[in-house]
Amino acid sequence: MSDIYLLGVDTGTTSVKVGIFNTKGELRGFASTSYQLEHPQVGWVEISPLKWWRGFLESFEIATRRAKISKDEIVSIGLSTLCPALVAMNPEGEALRPAIIYLDRRSIPQADRLLTRIGLNNIFEMTGNRISPGTISITSMLWIRENEPEIYERARYFGHGNSFLAHRLTGKFVMDYTNASFTGLFGIKEGVWLDSLWGEIDIPREKLPSVISSTSVIGKITKRASEETGLRIGVPVTIGGADTACSALGVGIVEHGQIFLSSGATEVLTICSKFPEFDIRFLNRYHVLPERFLLHGAMSTSGSAIDWFKRQFYPEGMTDDETHEKLFLEARSARPGAKGLLFLPYLMGERTPFWDPDLRGAFLGLSLDIKRADLSRAVLEGIGYGLRQIIEIAEAHLGEEISLIRAVGGGTKNRLWNQIKADITGKPIEVVKFSETAVLGAAILGGIGAGIFQDHYEAGANLADIPSELVEPDSSLYSLYTRYYEIYRELYPILKDKYHRLSKVNLNQFKSLEERGDNFS
Repeated sequence: MSDIYLLGVDTGTTSVKVGIFNTKGELRGFASTSYQLEHPQVGWVEISPLKWWRGFLESFEIATRRAKISKDEIVSIGLSTLCPALVAMNPEGEALRPAIIYLDRRSIPQADRLLTRIGLNNIFEMTGNRISPGTISITSMLWIRENEPEIYERARYFGHGNSFLAHRLTGKFVMDYTNASFTGLFGIKEGVWLDSLWGEIDIPREKLPSVISSTSVIGKITKRASEETGLRIGVPVTIGGADTACSALGVGIVEHGQIFLSSGATEVLTICSKFPEFDIRFLNRYHVLPERFLLHGAMSTSGSAIDWFKRQFYPEGMTDDETHEKLFLEARSARPGAKGLLFLPYLMGERTPFWDPDLRGAFLGLSLDIKRADLSRAVLEGIGYGLRQIIEIAEAHLGEEISLIRAVGGGTKNRLWNQIKADITGKPIEVVKFSETAVLGAAILGGIGAGIFQDHYEAGANLADIPSELVEPDSSLYSLYTRYYEIYRELYPILKDKYHRLSKVNLNQFKSLEERGDNFS
């Protein structure tokens, strides 16, 4: 098997990543192509699916050169995707509009109507999840139906990110179980589209693709895809799954009770379970593996909050890497606790534990002696407090204390950032040194689908060990942070009503400007 290779593709929030692996799971070639999200109006977050395709083509070319292999040696492809990223596709698989991603908040009215008509508990009982704008894609489907009726009528299928890429590669329309779990139309316990919801939602069942397992081969590389990519005609393509679920496989989270932290644009604490016993404060879904489920405690903006802070508070003319390094150097120079400054990291609402799209970020405790270094430190610490809140919910759900957190993703590459999380949560953090676990998970799924591995157990037995580093918490800082955390935890109940009132004022002002035709873009 030394001359065959597995291709993993991950379309993420801000980049497409492509990895070429041998059958031992060793990375031979890797490349990433970045892109900007689009914000055409306040609260809207979308991206053209063609950016995914072009990013894939560019990254694949570079990764192949770096691997020093022939494209003919690639024998399988697996897909990973941000989730949800709703794509309306015509019969030819072309995207009719930009994909609406999980950060989008335009469909708050649609979400509110569903909650009123069906009820939160009924929705949770049927789907295993709550309804949340953008995060559960039915709200975005309804928004398109009500605001872009021509696109809605032309849409043959509504799929997620890997549905679009799968069609570009194979000509087939499908969705996997991990993505279907976040549509709001799928019963996780039953594993089927819920016909009982159609009377309330009135979206034709025919607009949703068939659901297949993450290890299922969708089809094979078509002649057209071969001409565009250079891949051999007939290479099998596996549908794969959502990025966090693929990361769970890549990092070895496959048994009941195992936990890991995915740190990137968002911060997601994931629990693996053998049983569909869900917590309404978490996002819940199928694993990419059979008879396994995943419970996600998901923050909406962690790495995204750091990126926002870099853009707004650091001078132009520096590269992104230079800005990143300066931010963390300054944060390291600031005292723990940031001189009593607290940061609320709710820059696009918040998911776990509040599920409130009206929340927004805030600094509490500003004074004349606060420096930029203190602000930097407060941003990192605020995300750490949010993570601690999620861990406490996870421990209550499991009925036992979490003794170790395995962490993966781009957010783990900075030692200070890992240390702050360990100090605030009081938990040792095992940092997996290989950060592209979603790409690896996708490649493994492709290998299983192509018959290279019989199942994930065989794949795991063949994979090389991934090195890791243990970050121990500082007990003295944990005591200090606990005092700040207790204040942090009390802020949402106090500020909730103010956030909702502020949101209504902002929305009404936006509508007024729109009606007057003012230039407010």
